[in-house]
Amino acid sequence: MLEKLWPFGRNRVRKAFEEALEKVFKEEGETLEPLSELSEHEDHYLLRVEVPGLGPENLEVRLEGDQLVVEGEKREEKRTKHLSEIVYGRIYRSYLLPKDAKREGLEARLHKGVLEVKIPREKRPPEPPVKIPVQEG
Repeated sequence: MLEKLWPFGRNRVRKAFEEALEKVFKEEGETLEPLSELSEHEDHYLLRVEVPGLGPENLEVRLEGDQLVVEGEKREEKRTKHLSEIVYGRIYRSYLLPKDAKREGLEARLHKGVLEVKIPREKRPPEPPVKIPVQEG
């Protein structure tokens, strides 16, 4: 039935409806969380964060205690638009560093819209598990 009324297909209608609702109810100053992955290597960790459209001048990477913070902003250019699907705004994400991560020697590089942060690791002996007795009552 819907296809007779709207020949572009059900998914397109749903997508258009969802996008319209998002624009209406979007909170002013909403913060976007970039997609990321953290991989483990023998002597370092590698954090990869997707930040398309941002340059080094729009990004800040910093340590706050045991948190690595990635923050930036993608600003919208003022011009007449006939279609707007690009997301603009502030990005913010904090990552809890692993216990064996060094606080010195971190390196950050931006390549093709992906921020890569290399986090050196300390050589530490593995910690044995600690048993906690369970008491009744």
